[in-house]
This record gives sequence, C-alpha cells and structure tokens, in this order.
Amino acid sequence: MIKTVQYNIVCENKPGVLYRVANILLKRKINIETLTAHPVDSKKISTINFTTNVEESKINTIAKQIKKIIEVIDVNYLVIS
Repeated sequence: MIKTVQYNIVCENKPGVLYRVANILLKRKINIETLTAHPVDSKKISTINFTTNVEESKINTIAKQIKKIIEVIDVNYLVIS
C-alpha cells in the first residue's frame, strides 16, 4: 500500500547532503512531492524536510539509508496517510 510520508532530517550544513538524500530516492524511483531545507543554529546545522509517496514496506528502509549518510545527525518520519 502506498503511503504519504514526511521525512525530517537534521544534518550538518555541508554541500552535497541534499544530493545524497535525493540519490537514495532516485535509486528506488521515488518522487519528492514537497521539499524544504534551511540552516539553523548559526548555520552549522540544517534541516531538510520532504514529503513523498512510498510503499509502506520501504518507509523505514529509506530512513535507515538516509541515517547512514555521514553528515546526517537524525532522521524522523511521519506517516500522513
């Protein structure tokens, strides 16, 4: 079953992090529906928030893969529907 999921990522504010997150989705042919990214805490830390429609069985796997990115500090997700 396809679910709408919002992922919230806290990461170091460094070039290429968003690219690596998007590449994880690209490899699984998952489209990003909405995306926001902005720096916090004196611009050393950023948050990336995106919404996607994904198969229920892949939701946690995607979060685990994003968490493996070196600059990623934390990943949370919320299943919207």
